[in-house]
Amino acid sequence: MKKIGYLTRKKSNGAFYIYLRRSYRERNKINHEYIFSFGKMPNALEKMYWLRDNPEEFPSELIERHFNLDDLQEWILTIETGVTSTGRNFGVKNQSS
Repeated sequence: MKKIGYLTRKKSNGAFYIYLRRSYRERNKINHEYIFSFGKMPNALEKMYWLRDNPEEFPSELIERHFNLDDLQEWILTIETGVTSTGRNFGVKNQSS
């Protein structure tokens, strides 16, 4: 089954929040569905580390969408390096605001 979703960031009130979302086109309009929120940086990265170390707690909403610990590790690397696996600039590299 194909995984549909990607890591994204959203700035609100001077802070970055990390989400997993999917985008889709409907009637020539692009819509977004937020699949999962990791929370505010840098706590989002800490939450990802915790999930990696406690795989039995991996969120069911992510499992249902066919995401796994390999995806989580990729998201962690994206935040740590500030670059996605496809080479796109992610731009939050350990920022707290």
